[in-house]
Amino acid sequence: MIQKVRLSVRSSIKDGMCWAAMFGLAENYAVPFAINLGASSFVIGVLRSLPVFISSIVQIFTELFVYYFNSCKKVVFWSVFLQAFSLLFASISAFIPTKYAVWFFLLFMISYSSFGALSSAPWFTLMGEYLPSNSRGRFFGFRNRLIAISFFSAGFIASVFLNYYGKNIMAFSIIFLCAAIFRFASAHYITFMYESHKKFHIPKTFSGLFLPFSFKEENKQFRAIFMAIFLLLSSTYIAAPYFSIYILKDLKFDYVRYLILSSIGQFLIWFLAKNWGEILDRRGSLFVLKYAFILIPVVSLLWLLNRNFYYLLAVEIFSGIAWGAYAVGSTTIVYEYIEPSLRTRYNSLLIFFTSSAQFFGSLIGGILYDYLEQFYSHPFIFILGISTLGRFLALYRFKNIQDK
Repeated sequence: MIQKVRLSVRSSIKDGMCWAAMFGLAENYAVPFAINLGASSFVIGVLRSLPVFISSIVQIFTELFVYYFNSCKKVVFWSVFLQAFSLLFASISAFIPTKYAVWFFLLFMISYSSFGALSSAPWFTLMGEYLPSNSRGRFFGFRNRLIAISFFSAGFIASVFLNYYGKNIMAFSIIFLCAAIFRFASAHYITFMYESHKKFHIPKTFSGLFLPFSFKEENKQFRAIFMAIFLLLSSTYIAAPYFSIYILKDLKFDYVRYLILSSIGQFLIWFLAKNWGEILDRRGSLFVLKYAFILIPVVSLLWLLNRNFYYLLAVEIFSGIAWGAYAVGSTTIVYEYIEPSLRTRYNSLLIFFTSSAQFFGSLIGGILYDYLEQFYSHPFIFILGISTLGRFLALYRFKNIQDK
C-alpha cells in the first residue's frame, strides 16, 4: 500500500512535467497558430472563449462519469488520452484548405479543452488521498517547481524554433504534434497511479445536472468564495485573450520576447508555489487567497502605465507572485474544507466557475475589442482598464469572507 502510494506520487510528478511541456506548447502558441491560419480578432476571442465554455458544461457531468465508472483513475486516464488525440488532430490544421483550417483547429481545441477539464477534478480527488493535510502545500509547491522548469523549457525551445521557421505554417503543426506526444506520455504515467479499492473517495450519489447552481447546506461560504473567484477571473479574461495580439501586433515584439512575456508569469506561478505552499500549510487556503485578491488587480493596473519590454517583464514577474498565491490557494481549498466523497463534486464546481468566468470574460472582451477597434488604434488598453476595475470589485467581494 505505502509503496503504491509512493509510486503514485512519483508518477504524478512525471505526469505533471509532461503536462507542463504540453501546456507550454499548446497554450502559448494556440493564438499564434490561429493567426497564421488566418483568424480574425473575433475568431481569436472565440478560440479563447468557446472551448472553455464547453469545458464548463463538461464539468456538470464529471461527477456522473466518476459515479458511473466507480473510478477516478479511469476517468482521468481516458480524458488525458483523448486530449492527446485532440492535439494530434489540431496539429494537422496546417494541411486543411485555408477556408476551413481555422474552424478545424477550433473544433479540436474545443475537444482538447473539454477532455482536459474532465480530467482535472477526479485527478485532484486522487491526489488528495495520497497526501497528508499538513504537507499538501509543500508537495504541490515542489511539484510545481518542476512543472515550471518543464513549461518554460518547452516554450522557450518552441520560440527559438519559430523565430527561424515561424513564417512556415508547418512549424506550428510540428509544435502541436510535440504537445500531443507529451500528453500521451502523461497518459502513460497515469496508469501507475493507485486508487483505493475501498472507494471512499467516490461520490455516494450523483447530485444532478444542475449541481453547479446548488450549494445546499454543505459549507455555504463556498458560494461567496466561488462568486468572488468568478468575478476575479471573468474580469481578468476580458483582457487576457488579447495580450498575444497586443504583444505581437501592437508592440511588434518577436517570438522570443513574446514567449518571455507570456511565460515568465506562469513560470513563477509554479516556481514560487513551494513558498506559498509553506505559508498555506501554516495559515490555510483563505489566508493565501486574500493575498492573491489584493495583488492581482495591481498587475493589470501596472500594464497600463508603460510599453517598454523590460518594464513589462518586471510587471509579469510581479504577476507570477500574485497569481502564484491564487493557484496554491484555489488548488487546496477543497481539500481543506470538504470531505473526500464530496471533493469531486466541489472540484468540478470550482472548475465550472473558473471555466465559465473565462468564457464570459473572453466573450465580453471580444465584443468590446471589435467595437473599439473601429475608433482606436490600440483598443487593448481600454479593455485592460475595464478588466482592472472588475478585479478591484472582486477584491471588495472577497475581503468580507471569514475563515471557518
